[in-house]
Amino acid sequence: MKKINFTGVNALQLFQLIRYGTLFLIGILLSKSGIGQTAIGQYEMFVLITGAFTFFWVNGFLKVLMPVWVEKDETERPSLLFNIFILLSVFSALAALSLFFLKDVVSQLLLNGSEVPLPGVLALYIFINSPALMVEYVYLLKNRSGRIVLYGVVTFALQLLVVGVPPFFGYGLETILYGLLGVSVLRYLWLLIILKQNAKARIDTACLKEYIHYGYPLVLSTLLGSSARYIDGFIITSQFTPREFAVFQYGARELPLALLLSNSLSMAMLSKFARKDIASPLAEFRSEVYRLHWYLFPVSIVLMLTSHWLFPILFNSSFEGSATIFNIYLLLLFSRLLFPQTIITAKKMNRYIVQASFFEIVLNVALSVILSKTMGIAGVAYATVVAYIFEKIYLLVILKKKLHISLNDILPVKIFTVMSMLLLLSFILSEFLIR
Repeated sequence: MKKINFTGVNALQLFQLIRYGTLFLIGILLSKSGIGQTAIGQYEMFVLITGAFTFFWVNGFLKVLMPVWVEKDETERPSLLFNIFILLSVFSALAALSLFFLKDVVSQLLLNGSEVPLPGVLALYIFINSPALMVEYVYLLKNRSGRIVLYGVVTFALQLLVVGVPPFFGYGLETILYGLLGVSVLRYLWLLIILKQNAKARIDTACLKEYIHYGYPLVLSTLLGSSARYIDGFIITSQFTPREFAVFQYGARELPLALLLSNSLSMAMLSKFARKDIASPLAEFRSEVYRLHWYLFPVSIVLMLTSHWLFPILFNSSFEGSATIFNIYLLLLFSRLLFPQTIITAKKMNRYIVQASFFEIVLNVALSVILSKTMGIAGVAYATVVAYIFEKIYLLVILKKKLHISLNDILPVKIFTVMSMLLLLSFILSEFLIR
């Protein structure tokens, strides 16, 4: 790792690709193992519930870490890391306890009466795994890009081993969930080691208040704006069977390159846009976005045209319907390559993020409920695409009005338009003409 010249951006992007690749391979292994669609659906429920109870506050507080870190001097930064760890630990405990004591409510309201899979293990997993999500960001802040990749390779290889392999030897859902918990313990211990090396164990109430002040709008906006996956999932679990939920979840994955590379680029650029002079970061950002076009659109078009052939081969014939969901989610690429939220977040104009997220979630829920009645599980996916595009348009208007930054400043508009039309044409061909 020391011989490879990773930057913060491409190291975080590679980490996310390793993460997604692991989850994708686990899906393939589970579908080939004979564990059954019902057990796969229960495993996906476990993952869905974990995310629903943690994603908004974990992502929200980690997003604000970059701008706050830039403002601190070298003497304050070790204490900042420790206090963020304490903050995440407190929220983890609250989330774990809430899930455990509300498991019956979750079952009745969100899972159509199905039991929460191993609620004790799930609560413990939430408590341990959530703070461990700090690891890659500590390495990013300390400019140890190679360590990010090493950490991803080691921990995700273990996750693939303990979750994807046991079903081939006759082990069931309980074994793979305990294996997932074991990997989270390793990640937590890894975090404690790097905190011992880089953090100062001193609770600073002023630091915590400042961090919460900057972070709570992003927590709220993340809850509102990034909850589409969980909204979609719970609409499916509340109206359809675990087997149908498994079909939906195997398709509702987006293009991994689009989601992971765009999110990593956005996170890595936050500290640069937090500076007063952003002319140079804007030029760098537009260049990176241009580069993403040549990765993401060709891959999306190829996958769009071949998904109905690939899904039964990669998984099994029971998951052929997942290809349609996957193709709809590929259309999210339109919104993934628009990044107004990155600059708005860096400038701490978080109330606009909250506004956009509120409008997005209202539109998403309304359309999901309506379209699921008429189009089945595909209608939920269509609603997500429409809501995400609306949110980005709203933020682009704010970016222009408040910061005088136009769409052309952050996006190569011509190439985006041409490639978007090609992707849309590919969708029409795949879903309506050549199936």
